[in-house]
Amino acid sequence: MSIAGPEDGNGDGKHVPVRMCVICRGRFPKAGLSRYVDWSRASGGPATAETAPPQLVHDAKMRMDGRGHYVCDNPVCREKFKKFAGRGRKR
Repeated sequence: MSIAGPEDGNGDGKHVPVRMCVICRGRFPKAGLSRYVDWSRASGGPATAETAPPQLVHDAKMRMDGRGHYVCDNPVCREKFKKFAGRGRKR
């Protein structure tokens, strides 16, 4: 007898990571989203990272250091993401 956890609600026991699109705020499987990282605040960025405007770069391998911003494949979200300011996280 096993107790079902929140990760295996579909019965197959596989956990699927879910992330939220920063534009439409819809929740999607992580594999279906594109990830962008603010390079100026990630490790290896310039020393003036706190005052520099965000430089969002595509993280194709989804492994870069730094806060990730996910965007879905919706063309409207992609267009709006071009103007996205990369807001910081609340502390």
